[in-house]
Amino acid sequence: MSERRRWICKPAGFLIVLLALTAVTSADEFKKGTYSARTGGVKFSIKYDESGKVTVSRNGEIVVEGTYKVKGDELEVRDEKGAMACGGDQPGKYKWKLEGKKLTLTKVEDECGGRSTALTAQAWEQE
Repeated sequence: MSERRRWICKPAGFLIVLLALTAVTSADEFKKGTYSARTGGVKFSIKYDESGKVTVSRNGEIVVEGTYKVKGDELEVRDEKGAMACGGDQPGKYKWKLEGKKLTLTKVEDECGGRSTALTAQAWEQE
């Protein structure tokens, strides 16, 4: 292999490794815990626990229980039960971004309009 060709291959290989590490790191950067937001006089909280369970509370009362998965910069949520849960097996997919203690969600795909609006209307602050 010529010296020039080896020089070209090394940066490409480095870039591939860097991209792979970035994808792995992104999932690790999603911080589990509780995030809250206020709408008027109502406090909503979302708790992402270590076992993949998510709960949504309104003024301390649980209104949705479900599951979540993080894959890279994508968050998938599924409601299972609760007064504000989406009916049926309707997963929602969102891009997530964490800046400091603020979690921002951007809809990728979700047929449940209420959940989509609630999750994307504002940034969620980690407690």
